[in-house]
Amino acid sequence: MTNQHCSLAVFAPGLPDLHPLLLSGGFWTSPTGFAKLVNLAIFLTVLYLLLRKPMREFFRKRLASVREALDRAAREKKEATAKMSELDARLNRLDADLREIGAQSEREAAAERARMDVEAKKDVEKIREIAAREVEAAKQVALADLRAFAATTAVDLAEQMIRREMTPADDAKLVARVGEEMSKVK
Repeated sequence: MTNQHCSLAVFAPGLPDLHPLLLSGGFWTSPTGFAKLVNLAIFLTVLYLLLRKPMREFFRKRLASVREALDRAAREKKEATAKMSELDARLNRLDADLREIGAQSEREAAAERARMDVEAKKDVEKIREIAAREVEAAKQVALADLRAFAATTAVDLAEQMIRREMTPADDAKLVARVGEEMSKVK
């Protein structure tokens, strides 16, 4: 008996015996051939009646699960396609956003440079004004010191000249004149 006959023997016990009869053509002339054919027909009918509802239910459930899986796959594909197009759009916007950010940073840098130039010019002007005031103050102090020095030097020189050229007679006349002026003031 071959493997094919063994597998068929499980489902239809008389079927392996029919096979050689069908091939030889003696099936119809054999008395047991017809009985085996009827037995096979009954067996297949019973098998059909017993398995019809469970098989129908099994295939209906299987079809429903396959449809559900296909619907879910279609939804997921649609969602994935939408996400992909959204990501493509975001990437395209990203390039534009990067260019805009670069341009904006350039504008801000130029504005910052201009602001810093203005502030630097103001600071230079303030430093010039402060320096001019300090120079003027130093000049005034130097002039005051120079005047004081000149006055002190002039007094010293005048005193030295007076001492050199003044005689005791001139000294007496000077004291007398100061005395007269003091008496007039009283």
